[in-house]
Amino acid sequence: MKKFFPIYDIKAIDRRTTELQGIPYISLVERAAQAMCDWVLNHYTRRRIVILAGPGNNGADGVALGLLLNDKEWLVDIHTYTGFTGRRSECNEDIMRRLEMSDIQYDENNCQPDLTPGCLVVDALFGTGLKRDLDGPTAEVTRFVNSASVEVLSVDIPSGIGAEDSYLGVDERTVIRATHTITFQFPKLAFFLPELSAYIGRWHVTDIKLAPEAIAEAETFVFYSDEAEAAKLLRQRSRFAHKGTMGHAVLYAGSYGMAGAAVLSAKACLRSGVGLLTVVSPPCNMHVLQTAVPEAMVLAPMRTDYAFQPNDFDDTSNLFVERATAVGVGPGLGRTAVCTDMLRSLLVRYGGKVPMVIDADGLYALRTLLDEGLELPPDTILTPHPGELDRLTEKHSHTVDRIEAACLFAIRHRVIVILKGAFTMIALPCGRRIFNTTGNAGMATAGSGDVLTGIILSLLAQGYDPENAALLGVGLHATSGDIVAAERGQEALLSGDIAENVGKAYLHLASKQPQQSKK
Repeated sequence: MKKFFPIYDIKAIDRRTTELQGIPYISLVERAAQAMCDWVLNHYTRRRIVILAGPGNNGADGVALGLLLNDKEWLVDIHTYTGFTGRRSECNEDIMRRLEMSDIQYDENNCQPDLTPGCLVVDALFGTGLKRDLDGPTAEVTRFVNSASVEVLSVDIPSGIGAEDSYLGVDERTVIRATHTITFQFPKLAFFLPELSAYIGRWHVTDIKLAPEAIAEAETFVFYSDEAEAAKLLRQRSRFAHKGTMGHAVLYAGSYGMAGAAVLSAKACLRSGVGLLTVVSPPCNMHVLQTAVPEAMVLAPMRTDYAFQPNDFDDTSNLFVERATAVGVGPGLGRTAVCTDMLRSLLVRYGGKVPMVIDADGLYALRTLLDEGLELPPDTILTPHPGELDRLTEKHSHTVDRIEAACLFAIRHRVIVILKGAFTMIALPCGRRIFNTTGNAGMATAGSGDVLTGIILSLLAQGYDPENAALLGVGLHATSGDIVAAERGQEALLSGDIAENVGKAYLHLASKQPQQSKK
């Protein structure tokens, strides 16, 4: 799993790299500048570039980029700022001496550079070391840039956001709004927060060859996963596999008017490779499910009404306690007292015997059960969206707080919490948190979460351990969504499309596996 680190750890990795590789810090600046230069040359045609360079190492990165682009015959205009203290870092002083020896003209503390149409602005004012809001000349130039119709490339992180402990209180009047942010080696937590997306734009991670030993030595609980990481979790089927060896999933889903949730979850479960699936649903959904998902067995009380009744669960559950290899609860189940009683009984009957995934209305019922003091079986998977997470914990006004709440909930209850969003986070009971970096905004559509539940249920039933089922399930879900978006566009994406394209997602992830893993 790929790591990313708190800011203080990144600085420690930088220092350790210089020690291990026997290089001065300026060499890392040169690597960062070269990585940015390569990216710029690959994404833009030659044009005028305006570089805003602050007094620290971030400013040194920007000036070094300007020197490289000047060598490529770009028209480079550099404006330097000494910031709050009027002093420059040692590395910045070094790079400024190189600038003075070049043929580039630069201005000191010029608040309003000439931003001509088509020019590219490079924001290298301040990086992650910033501990306060911008003011003075840097605040003025920030407001001026944000009001101009130009593309902005931020170095490492947009100026004005600063360190992780300042994410909650950024002053939107003094934060650069980047079109692109180029960061080095690891993403920043800020990139995963919706509150900051308007400032960060599209972000890109570049490799500056930090020492692998330094990275390995640094401890972190924060990781991120992409297609290559998800691909490592895929298991190859035995040639002698049959439906009895590929797991039996039992899905409790659906209510009157919500048969679609059960259908979507069931289809996703089957498309994800489970051997057998039984859907337990109220009588009104029997014909819908058997027509829409003929591959699934459907268990519903022999009545004509629309909802589960108190005695229904006892009639249906005993048939599957021994045969189920995984249980899913929640999609479209309804928010009734009977459903809360059902979840209570399921946790008692299945808990500790087979793995479980709880979503949607199951999470609504869970809040009541937690208040009663009920304990969840270890490694149960919960898949809340932000509102559902708030109900399980408390109301949060910022994503940073919600992330911490999800992680604390996972640790306290020894469960896995999948906090759904643009960068879905998997919080593990050991304290680790993994952000998924695939998927797209088109997946913000009704039923998408039901599909994810079905995929994870299928993987659990097939014998994937809960952690890998959560990680691979999120990866398959996101990859399928990306495949659909590429074919139909994000606006036309439906949750049923995600379920139908899980097979293509498997094939795509398999193509990302290392060659030796395919043997």
